[in-house]
Amino acid sequence: MKNFNLFAVLASVALIFSSCSNNETQLPEEQSLDLLKTYTIKRDASGAYSVDFDLNDNANTEMVVEKSINNIFLYSSDSETSRKTTQNLVIDNSELIVGFVDTSSDKSPKITIKDTNIRLAKSSNDKLKEYSIKSNEDGTYSLDFSVFENVSVDFVFNEDIETYEIHLEDGKEGKTNFSRVLEKEEGKPLKFDFVNHIITNSTAKSKAQGYLIERKPEVIID
Repeated sequence: MKNFNLFAVLASVALIFSSCSNNETQLPEEQSLDLLKTYTIKRDASGAYSVDFDLNDNANTEMVVEKSINNIFLYSSDSETSRKTTQNLVIDNSELIVGFVDTSSDKSPKITIKDTNIRLAKSSNDKLKEYSIKSNEDGTYSLDFSVFENVSVDFVFNEDIETYEIHLEDGKEGKTNFSRVLEKEEGKPLKFDFVNHIITNSTAKSKAQGYLIERKPEVIID
């Protein structure tokens, strides 16, 4: 009986140590978090671009700009820093690239935007006033934008090029503010274009003769 009790005690102790060992090996993995929570890239009414991003605790950033490439490095830090940050973005040669480089994980989203440089952003053909795209914590993206008055808006998903299209045409629609939630398919880029229908000949009898199609801005999220 004494031998049986001793065996039971030893087995219980071994089980406790084994449980503690498993918890110790699993805990770092359970506590591992991506440094970047969400980000929002926006173009204001003047044509200037900026990015707002929200970090998890114990994270810090460093921004490196080279021509049109704006890389934001994220790394762990013990110092207390602001969780929400805003950075102006540089667009060069009608292209803007924003890259988040998370040094603690393999998640490094990249956003490529093709648009007119701020110096040429305003023109008589502009229909889009401003827009923003926000990454949500559930994996979706919120697109918010506003257009000038008398612009008709139509949403289409172009399956041939796998791109969300927002068609902007002259019209009498009174609504100027719009919102959409976009979903990114796993392993594929999320793409959306603002498709401007510009009148080139008001006396043309057909759209094919009287309209110029201009994709601006074009956005790709990898």
